[in-house]
Amino acid sequence: MSRGHWHGEGGGAGPDEEEQEEVAALARRLAVRPWQVGGRDDTVIEAVHRHAHGLRRALARVGWSLTVEPDLVRVHKPAALAAGPVPGEASAAGTWFWLTVAALESLRPRVGLGQVVAAARAAAAEATIAVTQSPTELRALVAALGMLRERGLLEELEGHIEELLDQEDPPVLLRVHHVRLLHVVPRGVPLDECGQWSTDPARDPGQWLAGLERPEDLSVRMCGMLADQAVVHTCDLPDDERQWFSDRLPREGTAAAEAFGLVLERRVEGAAFVMPTASYAGERELGPFVFPRRQRGGTVVHAALLLIDHLTQVGDRNAAMAPGPGWYGAGAGEVVGRLGELAAQYTGWAGEYRSDPSRLAEHVRALLEPPGLLRVVGGYEDQWWLSPAVARWTVVAHEPGQGVTAHHVMETAR
Repeated sequence: MSRGHWHGEGGGAGPDEEEQEEVAALARRLAVRPWQVGGRDDTVIEAVHRHAHGLRRALARVGWSLTVEPDLVRVHKPAALAAGPVPGEASAAGTWFWLTVAALESLRPRVGLGQVVAAARAAAAEATIAVTQSPTELRALVAALGMLRERGLLEELEGHIEELLDQEDPPVLLRVHHVRLLHVVPRGVPLDECGQWSTDPARDPGQWLAGLERPEDLSVRMCGMLADQAVVHTCDLPDDERQWFSDRLPREGTAAAEAFGLVLERRVEGAAFVMPTASYAGERELGPFVFPRRQRGGTVVHAALLLIDHLTQVGDRNAAMAPGPGWYGAGAGEVVGRLGELAAQYTGWAGEYRSDPSRLAEHVRALLEPPGLLRVVGGYEDQWWLSPAVARWTVVAHEPGQGVTAHHVMETAR
């Protein structure tokens, strides 16, 4: 384990080790891809049918429920389990996703892509959302259609959705799976007297998330956060949840981790479920966050690792404005300056980044922010704060100009 900061919790296998391993493998896969659809994921769906009882028991530990149909498997995760800061606004792709879902309900099972786009834009107009048909908006719409395809709500019969980027009305034929649309809406959403959502997530995402029903059982709620986040930081938690971390995490968190074939790693600043190194296999669908490695590497990956190495050595720790204890801080100017120095040293990096360290910093930020490993606080100068969890990765020495090595893969406690 890198730097020896995190402590692993072990546990033995149950009486039916093979059954447990199969259930754990399915639980991990469904954590990454909650939608499994017929014609694409038949092998997984068949396995879920065989192990449905054990799988439901494992998922119940983290507050997730399971829908199992002949051609569909759907895991429902309570959105309210998410901890940490709530985004200030809905993403453009997310907005178009929901607009298109609403539009698909009234379309025929076989429909042209142009009709789907027209219906989505009509839904936007009805919701008083401006439709500009700009390139940026078009990319967001195509991304939303891709999300619908990934979930099996839309199926390409002829052509591909991405053709919309090059043609106004491409000859693309789609199939709408209307029954699957019923499984899109999150569970536990408060309704008003008319049966509609009491808060519009597109207009007020913070209020919408705050109103979602949370699992009443504290242990289920906390284990659900651990299962669905790269890392849970104690600085984000209220007093009762922080007390659970102190008193019950070692026993109850370990049991939940074992149900997924994972390992609990913890320290005073937080905890995470991680995949044991010995279990890496297949597509390596290891969870909600896979730290970049050589196979997924490149300039941004290498720069992020080197920046982590630098800031964990010289960054400002435990400052008054830090998100919590143990976070590593540096001003945006220092970050860009350090990346510029590294760009001069590593001549094998992509030229577009070597000539523009500010752009490289933006891409490093985009890599580290989603899993909660980085928070940027605005002010006179943006302040970058790296989570204490980044200390479990380190960079091994190698010749300048070389790419990221396999040693950058996270190493877990044994």
